Amino acid sequence: MPEDNLNEEIEGEEESKFSRRIFLKFFMGVSAVLTVVPFVPMIQYFFTKETPGSTSQKLVNINDIPPGTTHVFFYPGAEDKHRSFLIHLTEEEVAMAEAQGKAEYITDGFVAYNTICSHLQCPTELPEHESVVCPCHGAVFSKFDGSVVSGPPPRALPIVTLELDQSSGDIFATGMIGNIGIGRET
Repeated sequence: MPEDNLNEEIEGEEESKFSRRIFLKFFMGVSAVLTVVPFVPMIQYFFTKETPGSTSQKLVNINDIPPGTTHVFFYPGAEDKHRSFLIHLTEEEVAMAEAQGKAEYITDGFVAYNTICSHLQCPTELPEHESVVCPCHGAVFSKFDGSVVSGPPPRALPIVTLELDQSSGDIFATGMIGNIGIGRET
């Protein structure tokens, strides 16, 4: 008889160990998921190469921005980090960009890029001559394609892709190549 009681106790212990094991497996699974989930947006941010806008955004009409001028706009949002430049290059500047091999992103004499430096995310100044300067550490970017000319930035400025509606003359921002504050590969 005492042996029967002993067997009953062992069976009871096995049942409680089994339920404890299930609980611990469940708890470990939930802990693993809760540990990984907060990092998903960060991983997406760092590994997304193209950040398209949700829709195209009208920037300006071609008649409102004469050659040699710059238009400041916000894309894809309205925050300071979305501050961008639309530059209407002169014919001489377009020819110079083509000669330097920097005309890839020029659309009908227009080029646009985000103005947040890829070094320490400082806003750059308005373009002058052939360059755009970041006042924080003296970084210099090409006015024609946002590539790094000199200074500490590791990458070029993100390009805002453009489309020109030939019938109305409206210029639209349609997407972004690169990430704001991180830049783009050249």
